[in-house]
Amino acid sequence: MELARAQLTTDESVIPTPPKRAMTAYLIFCQRHREKIMRSIRPDASQKFTRDEMQQVTTKLAALWNNISAKELKEVKEEAAKCKAAYEMQKAAFPSALLKKLARAKNKPKGTIVVEAQGEKPVRAKTAYLIFCGRHREKIMRGIHADPDAKFTRGEMQQVTTQLAALWKNVGARELAECKAEAKKELDRYRVLKANYRPAVYGPAKKQKSAKGANKPKKAPTAYLLFAEDLRNKLKEANPELKHDVISQRLSHDWKNISPADKQMWQRKADEYKQDLSRHALLPATNSLADHGNVPVLTAQQYDLPFD
Repeated sequence: MELARAQLTTDESVIPTPPKRAMTAYLIFCQRHREKIMRSIRPDASQKFTRDEMQQVTTKLAALWNNISAKELKEVKEEAAKCKAAYEMQKAAFPSALLKKLARAKNKPKGTIVVEAQGEKPVRAKTAYLIFCGRHREKIMRGIHADPDAKFTRGEMQQVTTQLAALWKNVGARELAECKAEAKKELDRYRVLKANYRPAVYGPAKKQKSAKGANKPKKAPTAYLLFAEDLRNKLKEANPELKHDVISQRLSHDWKNISPADKQMWQRKADEYKQDLSRHALLPATNSLADHGNVPVLTAQQYDLPFD
């Protein structure tokens, strides 16, 4: 926990990775048997698997899990419990401030769109197996929970996956051909959309200051700000080594204990300053004021502003 906090405070650019969610008993089981099944399909470990081949791996793993022995089931459940306990400990040790920082970084806006996206954004095409699952998933889920609003546990969702894999293993030739034909149509459509799609181009995330803000009239300072500016300069001249927080405390203390007459004097100065700014705002916004014969050009001395 101390290490995570140190990383948060010392280097803001380095964001440590939060703990990964603990593996379930089924995932641990798959990890044990996946390599053996993959080698039975492709003996050469350097060769890449196609989608259909990876579906075969998934189907075989689900079938093995469906017939798992009681001894191995107990082992993977115990290992999953240990993983979950370790995950909970790591999560509890992770400072909440860092979790919030990670959430902000994850949801950080990309910035304003400079160039709009062209075409429809493609969604990866479904395989024949996913199309088959889409046909039968609802029926299997209703067989486990008749209520459509009921929530499924992880174990129940694993049952759904296992039953779908078993159905796919015994799929009829006609339905298999239908799923493959539908998958081919989706793949063709995906390739067309991908070829015609151009993603959006994003600019800086921070908004640029508008040019209008440069000519925006300044807000008149309050009586306290005029008093503080005057006293701050005197304090700095008398003692240049005074820290900022000490000066601020002194300004606040002296303002609270100032006499009513002096406070009224500073209030009058603030009112005059506000009136002068109002008159100044009414002047034409141009550098050549002398070109306007009916507009008086006032000097800084005629305004008699408190600041230079």
